[in-house]
Amino acid sequence: MAEDKDKPFDEEAEDQALLERELRAQGRTSPLPPWLRYPAIPRYSIHWRMGNGESYLMAWWQWAQGRSAEEKTAYFREFAPTPVEWVDWVGMQIRVDPEGDRSASFDDLIRTYGEAIAHLGLYDIEAWQAYMKDDATSE
Repeated sequence: MAEDKDKPFDEEAEDQALLERELRAQGRTSPLPPWLRYPAIPRYSIHWRMGNGESYLMAWWQWAQGRSAEEKTAYFREFAPTPVEWVDWVGMQIRVDPEGDRSASFDDLIRTYGEAIAHLGLYDIEAWQAYMKDDATSE
């Protein structure tokens, strides 16, 4: 055990081990999208920034790392339609750096990522537009 304390923490190896455990548990070769892995957890919950949710996203990103936009699009098509509250996240995974103003508001960034993937048929555009409109009016 003493020798384990002397080893530096290898985040990538830990993420890979977590991914492998998730894939075995799910019986899959690719991980479920987060909204299917934890369906009761809302998109903007703190759950995704700490604890099991954060760990799951790290495992998911380990799987997605190095995959092309086309491969990720094919993956997300398997689970379409994407829930409206997750459209921006899917857009961030497929199109990492959308064009636009770096000082844009959070809502503008969500819209930009969603619009960047609208042509891919991964979500119900009308439902997403209604969601975005409802979200803007609720503030």
